[in-house]
This record gives sequence, structure tokens and C-alpha cells, in this order.
Amino acid sequence: MSKQISYATRDFQGLRNELVTLTKNYYPDLVKNFNDASIYSVLLDINAAVADNLHFHIDRVWQETMLDFAQQRQSLFHIAKTYGIRIPGVRPSVALCDFSVNVPVRGDKEDERYLGILKGGAQVSGGGQIFETIEDIDFSNPFNSKGEPNRLKIPNFDSNNSLISYTITKREAVVNGVTRIYRRVINQVDQKPFLKLFLPEQNVLGVVSIIHKDGTTFGANPTSTEFTTSTNKWYEVKSLMQDKVFIPNTTSVSDKNNFKAGDYMSVSNKFLTEYTPEGYFSLTFGSGTVNPLDNLDNYITSNMKVNIASFLNNMSLGTVPKVNSTIFVKYRIGGGKDSNLGVNVITSVDSVEFNIQGPNSTINTQVEDSLSVTNITPAIGGADQPTIEEIRNMVAYNFAAQNRAVTLNDYKSLIETMPSTFGAPAKVNVMEEDNKVRIKLLSYDENGSLTDTVSNTLKNNILNYLSEFRMINDYLDIVSGEVIDMGLEVDLVIDKNTSQTDVIKTAIENIVDFFAIEKRKMGDPLFVGDLSKSIGNVSGVVNVVDLRVFGKIGGEYSSSEVSQSYKDNATKEIQQSDNTIFMKSNQIFQVRFPQKDIKIRVKTLGTTTF
Repeated sequence: MSKQISYATRDFQGLRNELVTLTKNYYPDLVKNFNDASIYSVLLDINAAVADNLHFHIDRVWQETMLDFAQQRQSLFHIAKTYGIRIPGVRPSVALCDFSVNVPVRGDKEDERYLGILKGGAQVSGGGQIFETIEDIDFSNPFNSKGEPNRLKIPNFDSNNSLISYTITKREAVVNGVTRIYRRVINQVDQKPFLKLFLPEQNVLGVVSIIHKDGTTFGANPTSTEFTTSTNKWYEVKSLMQDKVFIPNTTSVSDKNNFKAGDYMSVSNKFLTEYTPEGYFSLTFGSGTVNPLDNLDNYITSNMKVNIASFLNNMSLGTVPKVNSTIFVKYRIGGGKDSNLGVNVITSVDSVEFNIQGPNSTINTQVEDSLSVTNITPAIGGADQPTIEEIRNMVAYNFAAQNRAVTLNDYKSLIETMPSTFGAPAKVNVMEEDNKVRIKLLSYDENGSLTDTVSNTLKNNILNYLSEFRMINDYLDIVSGEVIDMGLEVDLVIDKNTSQTDVIKTAIENIVDFFAIEKRKMGDPLFVGDLSKSIGNVSGVVNVVDLRVFGKIGGEYSSSEVSQSYKDNATKEIQQSDNTIFMKSNQIFQVRFPQKDIKIRVKTLGTTTF
């Protein structure tokens, strides 16, 4: 006789009732006493408790496999890995700082011989937090690594009004944290596929560089130069299947915008990084020591079955560090929400390497001693390790990267996330034209204005970088966009009790803010009505009587023109269409010289003329 029980019952009392029913139905002569004091009642309780406990753990195991219900950090880390998402650890704050030095004059200009290079990793501090520069700061170069102008020169005069020096200021980013070096001697035990090493601290921000040296006894750590130029360098990859990385071409010279030429290089020395649920940071190296093509016979046995062990033992998944060598890991620690600081807090110069090659060593020292720093923006972005709910949201709202460019937005996103060492356009737009993916770029000039003169190095870097992501049938064409330089004339009626000077000053500030480059993208129209409203909001302005927009073309301005007609061909006043001046998809507007290209006339309420 088949014995039937209910599989839907899962709680203690229900399971106990099922056991009682089973006994009464199938063993009526064996057990007759079901009182709580009987031995059979004890057995029922024990069995029901065990079954209830098992059901609980089964439910919990199932729950931990579901994104919406998992409660353990470890479970969510495993789920994230399944989706191809890397969970971050602590995150550092970032601030913009002004680095300033006083440089002697040579004639009526700064003496460029004393414009040195502040090496990357220079430490500054404030508010109990240490920050480091990300890259070298070259005071002789008016641009940063992205090609953005970031240098300011201010003349200094003595009591006799004689020019004695220039204060040269470079605006660069600093990141919270301190650089450390971890070394590991590779022994026989370490000679295995997918060697995993753990850094000794929990608040690791990331790896700067990894190199190895043959030998096991080294007194000093490698220098910064060695970490950068060593041929025994290891490269971080997203997957061990990735066999190429985009790196600077060491044989080429940076262009005038400080862009370094980049290209893909095949690598076998590669590693993965990963945070553990406990907050530690791990490094995973490759699996092989030989090239698979050299030992093809080892992959297949005589009966044509794949030998997996041999298959994995190859350089396609990266190499294993050599026995009797030493791995040096340069990494950074710090971060957390405590690293967020206010403006003008980072003011101390701590440990720096300042390379000044002027002919006078005394002046070299004076320039180095004059180095000062202050953060002009708050240090923001610092955060502790993500909480369980934050991890859940990361997985829920992010998909694993497809590692390819399919849509036009994919191309734009890839360009914007290209490593800054290789340059970054000021503005980018991607569109499909003539069966091509046409990428249109603009850069900054030395004054911070937009220009259609784009570095060939930057164009080539973008082409090379996208070559690994583009679809095989996509033809890429990179061209310069167009800058529409404008001038404005504004007529205002103001309150008679208001200072004309103050009104004009504030109105110009509002116009400059309205035209701010960071607020605009290629193709955006100029809504003259919105601009007029912004000016009308200035305290003391009663009415915006007229607002005229002119094209500024040629000479020190761009040669590009709007597609709309002119009211006056002589003055180049642009004919507005419903209070709007439209841009083509490759055009962007700006006021190049606000001081002279914004003209404001005012009259007080009740008067007849401006």
C-alpha cells in the first residue's frame, strides 16, 4: 500500500500533524497513545523539529540565490559575478586643486627654464586626510592630460612697480589615499594556475602598477620610474580571456596638448582584481606557462577527447608568475565618507618630487619652496563599502558589459570612458551619415574656449581604441565639429535707484553662465527667450527691450557660420526664428571673448534714450 503525505506542509505544527495522521492511518495497532507525555509524542516533536529546520535552511539557500531576497553580502557578490558586475570597495573623494609656484622673470615673461614637473603621487593634505596627485603636473604646459587648458599666469610687482616674478598656477585633480607597495616572493607552492594573492589591508582603492623582478632578495622597493617603464609589467584586465590592453606608445612623443599616443598591445602578463565580501582585495593571475600553439598535440588525446588540464595550461589565459621571482604591487589605500572635505581645506604640501632643471640651483630651490596648494572645489565622492541594499541596486540596474559598440550611444560612451592619458574631446557627437559612423569632435584652446582644431593624436587614439569594440561592418570616420562664435547686444531698462554698473556686471555674469560650455552639447539650439529671461531676473532690471545676436566670423574667431540667414550681412546679425537660433548636429555656440563680445546698454525707467 502506497503511503501518502502532504508535501505542502512546511511548518513545525503542520509537519507534526502530518506525522500523527500518517501513524494513525498506516500503523493503527502500533501506536495508540498520542498524549504529550508519551514517548511517541517526543519522537513526533523531534522529527517535526528536524524537518522544520531542514525546510528553513532550504528556503534560506533558495532565498540567497535570488537577487530580491538575498541578505548575505557573500550571496550578493556571487550574484553580481554571475551578471558580470564588479562590486566596488571603499571609494575615495576627489577634489580640484590649484598648485602654484613663483617663477622669476626673463625679460617681460616668466623664465620657462624654471617651470618644472611635479611628479605624480605628490602628497598634499588637509582635514586629517592625505591626497595624491594622479598624474605629473607640468608647469610649462598650458594643458592637462585631457587637453583642457588649466594654467593661469599672474604677474607680481615690487614697490617700485617693477615686474619681479610670475605666479604660475596649474589646476589639477587630487585623489584621497596613500600609495603603498606590497611584495611577494613566488615559491614552488605559488606555481599554480590562477594564483590568488590578497593585499594585507581592507581599505584598498585599487592597483596602480604591478611588476616582477627575478630574484628573491631586494633591499629597496622599485622606483616610480621602474613601475612605469619596466618590461616585466603586469596589466589589469576585465577578463583573463582579454589578450589586448590599450596603453601609451612609448616610441611616440606627446603632442602639444599633452596627449600620449595609444595603441593596443597583446599581453600575457595579466591579472584580475576583485573585492571580497569581507572587504579585502584580491589579485588573480593567469593559468599557463606555454603557448597553446606550441604544444597542440597535448590538447587532444588519442581518442580525440579534450584534455582540459592541458588546455588551461596556456598563455591565452595569462601566465603564472615565475618561481624565485618577486612580485611588487603598487596600490593605494584610503577613501571612505570621512575623506569628503570642504573648499580650501587641502592646504598643506607634504611629500613631493619636483623636477626643476633651471641653470641656477638656488633659484630651483626657491621655486620648489614656493609651491602651494588649495582645493578650489570640495573633496567629494568618498564612500564606504556599499551596503547590501546598494549592492542589490547595482546588480538590478546594471547589466554585464557586452564589450562591443552596437548603438551610436555605445560609441559615445566608449569615447567618454577612454583612459584620460590618451586625451579626451571637449565635445563629442556620434551619428550615422553616408553609411558611416561619423564621430564629430571639438577641443579646448589654451584660453578654455572651444575650437575645431582637434589633435591628430587624439583622433588616432580614438580610432585605435574603438577598433576592439566596433562591429565588423561599421566604418568609422572622425572629423571636427563646428564652433559658432557669437556676440550679443542687449538693451535694458533699469530701476532709477539701481546702480548701472552693478546691473551691467551681474547681467554679463548671467550671460556668461548661460553660455557655459559644460552646459551645452553639439546640436543644442540657442533659445533667445530663455537667455532674455535670465537677464530679466537680474535685480534692478525692469525690462529687456531688445537682444540681438551676431555671428563672429574669421580672424581670431571660428570660420563656421549658422545655417540661418542674417538680418544684416554687414553686421552679421542673425535672423531669429521664433526666438530661436538653430544649430546643426555638428555645431555648438559660444561667446569666445565675453569682455568685448557682450555689450549692454541701459536706460533708467522714464528716460527716452540709451
